[in-house]
Amino acid sequence: MITLDDEYGIVHWISKDARYKIIELLLTTRSVRQLANELGVSATAVKKYLERKTHPSDATMIKLLTILAPYEQDKVYELIINDLFDALTRLIELIGNNERLLDMVREKLKEVELFVEQR
Repeated sequence: MITLDDEYGIVHWISKDARYKIIELLLTTRSVRQLANELGVSATAVKKYLERKTHPSDATMIKLLTILAPYEQDKVYELIINDLFDALTRLIELIGNNERLLDMVREKLKEVELFVEQR
């Protein structure tokens, strides 16, 4: 089983835009300083995220996922799911009419569906 502590890959594919939205969401219930302390970054770093001058690193995103309050979890995971689905949709648009690749996408989506059903 993948844990948040040992696998950056689970956050690596989250877009910069989604990372910014998640930070903004968390700041609806915390101050910049409080969020910075929870993430182990400076308040200046959090302000740079808000200004979109830089984005939270994978390591920061891992930490972020561990500090979520129960009432934040659904919203954050919904943002991530939508972000990944949007990226997949754009990729499928790029694939165009390549049936071999479209078949591969269909098979992978079936694998995901089976995985979700078995949970």
